[in-house]
Amino acid sequence: MRYVGVGPIDDFLCILVAFFQTNIGSATFPFSADFLASFATPAALSFIEATRSGRSIVLAFPVALGALYQVKSGGVIFPLFWLALILSGHDRLHRVTARIDQANAEAALFAVLAGFALPSAFMYFSQGIMVTVLWQFFPLWMRLAQAVHLFFRPSSRYHTSGYWTVQSTYIFTFITSAIFHIVVLWGAWGDLALLRHLYVPPILPPDPATTNLHLATHVFFQWDAVFSMGSCLLGTLWFAGNAKQVPLIALWNVIASIVVGPGAAVSGVLLWRERSLNGAPEGVAKKE
Repeated sequence: MRYVGVGPIDDFLCILVAFFQTNIGSATFPFSADFLASFATPAALSFIEATRSGRSIVLAFPVALGALYQVKSGGVIFPLFWLALILSGHDRLHRVTARIDQANAEAALFAVLAGFALPSAFMYFSQGIMVTVLWQFFPLWMRLAQAVHLFFRPSSRYHTSGYWTVQSTYIFTFITSAIFHIVVLWGAWGDLALLRHLYVPPILPPDPATTNLHLATHVFFQWDAVFSMGSCLLGTLWFAGNAKQVPLIALWNVIASIVVGPGAAVSGVLLWRERSLNGAPEGVAKKE
């Protein structure tokens, strides 16, 4: 099929559409939906970190990051994102450099809702080919939604603290991830073989001679989730303020990932981190 009329782009989109359409509607699609819901958290994080007043230049272009993980997969790019976040000092921001004004906080939330959640919901419920094609560009839709919101509500006019709006963004990603994860677990409750098939990837790659496309895409999604969400869970350990907090964050990540999903687990740590960065009242912040 031809989508945009440019040969190389159409060829690449055909690969992506075949990949996603093979998985949609299959018995393993609940895992993919769970992974997609969890992916809202790192997608939101990339846009929020780019809006901080003292952001590093290496984290200032989330749409470029989005293009990379759509082309090269999140399992390859998000470990590099976390490496950049840690090496750039974003794991140890001060209150002034960590600040996000209300306009940028709202724009980031709107980007997550209109640019990621809405296209993902359309793809999930419609399962149409063209919707799947349009979903591939969600980092661009997020950037456009962010730009439109800032056009109507610029930072020059809405420059108070956006702390509660940032927290609302992470609350949304927490709830979304938890709902999808719990629904999948509930549907497979008591069937350990099914749960293992859905969530535990094989160590050895499937034999191409005997593997169908559906199983191949599922295994790819499994390992993509391991490396993308795994790097997020590991990266949150660098938000610890002291040695005692490291095992507590690790314990939270393990338990929460099982119960409410890795996206919710990471969102929970990000909520706590944002509270430690920007949660104090304005008066106290000014004195500090």
